[in-house]
Amino acid sequence: MSIVAERMPLAQVAPRADEHGKTKEPLPQRPRGPHPYRVVGGAVRPEDDQARQLLAGWFGEYAPMVRGVVGRTVRYGDLDLVDDLAQDVWVAAWRYLLRGNEVARPAGLLAFMARCRVVDHYRLARVRREQATDFQDDSDAVARLASWIGAAA
Repeated sequence: MSIVAERMPLAQVAPRADEHGKTKEPLPQRPRGPHPYRVVGGAVRPEDDQARQLLAGWFGEYAPMVRGVVGRTVRYGDLDLVDDLAQDVWVAAWRYLLRGNEVARPAGLLAFMARCRVVDHYRLARVRREQATDFQDDSDAVARLASWIGAAA
């Protein structure tokens, strides 16, 4: 029997006792329903418009800096990723603003996000190595692919 099957749902758990004999109340249930930042029925909150204007101002002022930080941080062979990673930084900044966070120094935040995004990319790339193969230019491509599959297995 697995451990997961033996557990009871959180709502049915009896109050626990700690080492001093005091009972602890069960944890409260998480509220159910839509996420508080989800746009329902196409409605836009006033805060969204303010965040959009703020992000547009940041983009006009800091877009070259973000692209430069990403460009200096990626490996030389991966320069084609600069635009994709810079775009990910702007999406992360947008989400950060939608959560209601205030930013005193946007340049520092964006530079930090850019460096972290590149590091995250390479950390995830260790798990998923990809090699492009053009099967139409090389007659030995199928044999090479079969040897790669055999070596990986």
